[in-house]
Amino acid sequence: MIALPSLIIGMCLAVFSAWMFADYFILWKTKIKTHYVWNEMDFYWSIVCLIPILLGHFVTIWGNYFRANAQFQHSIAKITTPAQQKQHISFWERHDARFGFTVKFWCATALIVVMNIYWFILTTVMSRLEYVKTYGYNQGNVRAIAYGSSQAILLDTAFILFLVLRRSMLHALGFTYPEIIPLHRWLGVAMLVWSTIHSAFYSAWLIMAGKFKSDIAFTDKSRGTRNMPGVFAWIGVVLMAFFALPQFRRMIYPVFLYVHRVGTFVFFVGLIMHYPSVMLWYYMLPGFVLFLIDRFVPKIIQARSIHPNATCAFNTDADIIRMKFTSHEPMKPYYPGDYITVQIPGLGYIYHPFTIASYWPEDPHSITLYMRVFGESKFSWTKDLAKLCGTDEKRITIRANVDGVFGDRRHDYL
Repeated sequence: MIALPSLIIGMCLAVFSAWMFADYFILWKTKIKTHYVWNEMDFYWSIVCLIPILLGHFVTIWGNYFRANAQFQHSIAKITTPAQQKQHISFWERHDARFGFTVKFWCATALIVVMNIYWFILTTVMSRLEYVKTYGYNQGNVRAIAYGSSQAILLDTAFILFLVLRRSMLHALGFTYPEIIPLHRWLGVAMLVWSTIHSAFYSAWLIMAGKFKSDIAFTDKSRGTRNMPGVFAWIGVVLMAFFALPQFRRMIYPVFLYVHRVGTFVFFVGLIMHYPSVMLWYYMLPGFVLFLIDRFVPKIIQARSIHPNATCAFNTDADIIRMKFTSHEPMKPYYPGDYITVQIPGLGYIYHPFTIASYWPEDPHSITLYMRVFGESKFSWTKDLAKLCGTDEKRITIRANVDGVFGDRRHDYL
């Protein structure tokens, strides 16, 4: 039997997906004036886009905090009860033998792939006749492809931030955060491909029309001041993709992270300046707002509940750091496998994830971490942290910022 929260979240995602398939005909192709004059667009968007996303998100948050124990105990009971292997793992949790992804991951991937192809083909075909009529056969076809690829980028902006939420409605449907990240990466690749196609075909159209010099420039003679932000947005995507390659991401993770943050800002600002239409916000705003809430609200809550000073002790024999955080009030329940991210002022601005070692029922007022020190690299964060810590006999208090708790309440996959 499907749980009510999962059913609600599934329906919210289904409504949102259906809207993504239909809104081009409703809003872009028909161009009904009342959609904009009487703000009917806001009404439609709120009913079939904003409300489902917010409802699904808050149901997820409610499940994480108020139904966490019930979900955890139910999942543990399923995997500890003797049964056949087929009963342990549901169809959606089955992993493929080659890539190791689950069935539900491939279904989500297929949905996004179909949406991308659908938006590109639909907008290219629907705009082609008008462009051919205006610019001629060759220029019209090139311009239509440039337009279709731009709409595919617009679609992906609605999902790209949603796929990196630490608390997402997808988690309530059984997706884990590490399972969603590969989908975010490949969607980023799709945005790189679409933006490159758009830039190449739009530039080709400008060259064919003899307007390249006037339209790719910092002048107001034509569309120059609107096209240059688009160029910077494309450069931002290229830099993010380059430094996201595994070789760079693993070797110089701080550089990857900062380039990703700056590149994301440049891309979205450049996109808004390149295509300053109110329609942009209908696709960008939900994911953008949820991302900001997901990143900053928990940090504010934790800053008010968890004491900023943590005790730290370094065991030189075992190369293990023991760090303990305390709270004046009982913390929200956390469970085996949960983790928090820690940032130490003076050791950079990056939050580092660590699995919680303590057991909440024994001491709901504290969280204990055990960190293995890796000193092989001169850039080792744990080695620098060990220098700030005391010993087991004489612990030292250091200032630390915490984000979390994160983790999966469902353990059916075990």
